[in-house]
Amino acid sequence: MSEFTVAFHGVTKSSEAAARSMLRLLLPMLGNRWRIDEAAASDVVILDAGSLEDLNRTGAARDSALYIVFDDSGTPPANAFCVIHRPLNSARTIEVLHKAQAELERRRDGTSATTTLPLGFGGETAGGERGIHTSIRTAVRWVLQDALSAVTVMSVRDTKIFSALPNRGFTSRLTLAELADLMRKNEPVKLLNLTEDEQKALIERKRQFEPVLKLDWIYWLTGANGELRPELHVSKPYRLRQWPDFSRLPHYRSDVRMASLLKAEALTVGQLAERAGVRLETACNFVNGCAALGLLSGARAPADGADARRGDSAAKPAPVVEAQPEPAGLLGTLRSALGFARRPAAPTRRG
Repeated sequence: MSEFTVAFHGVTKSSEAAARSMLRLLLPMLGNRWRIDEAAASDVVILDAGSLEDLNRTGAARDSALYIVFDDSGTPPANAFCVIHRPLNSARTIEVLHKAQAELERRRDGTSATTTLPLGFGGETAGGERGIHTSIRTAVRWVLQDALSAVTVMSVRDTKIFSALPNRGFTSRLTLAELADLMRKNEPVKLLNLTEDEQKALIERKRQFEPVLKLDWIYWLTGANGELRPELHVSKPYRLRQWPDFSRLPHYRSDVRMASLLKAEALTVGQLAERAGVRLETACNFVNGCAALGLLSGARAPADGADARRGDSAAKPAPVVEAQPEPAGLLGTLRSALGFARRPAAPTRRG
């Protein structure tokens, strides 16, 4: 998987420090494919128009770099890739980096020369289209990290996938298992910020809203990069305090096996993968999901983030239950203890 780099040039130290801090928070939302580098070697450089003119005049501008110019800093030179509005915010930054990533991938594949985007580039395209084109995992990460976001996530065919409102949670016509399949495949989507009128209209439809923590569970369970949440450590053993509510949360058969193991004893992620006979990435996903719901002993409570601030229903973990014996003899007791009873439809198993 290709990695890309981004840097700032010719801005004040305080502005660069603030921008770097914001980028560190945003880079995981871009699939951890970006890192911050020095301007002299970076794939993407964000700078003023005057700074780019200086680079051109001294011959220091690189053909291999994509230069993104602040739109209020003067007329962009001809070799500017696009402009970005000030002040920088998460939406604008993610949008331009997605566009830059697509361009860099085309150039690395040798399929096209550099494209210069229209100067009106931003939250709306030149044709007036709303929204930010991204992947569904990035869109979900956005919702999880921004407690105040009011958004709708649409497919590329303009069908609604889900909407999220502050203090209410999210609503979708899709089942949780269907959402999990979309996140596992990381389908391309469009993220729309809702106006106040659109938010009111959504509320008036009296749709059922679900706690955002359910999205958090699905997001981590369907991960593909094998990375643990920041508060977890690969060498630290963890144990389940409570069972995930498998009757209401999408899950895989291996998740039930891992829950049984972690309920019995504390294990590191590596030990869990070996005992359960699953890939390390699969064990990481399950432990991440349990941490998101606050089910692990030995792990710090989830950070005071969006999933803790979207109202009462979202502030509490999705209900968890201890497995209870069913009145069906020994077999029923065993099935209930292992979490096999009344499972919802499972999403497609990742490889």
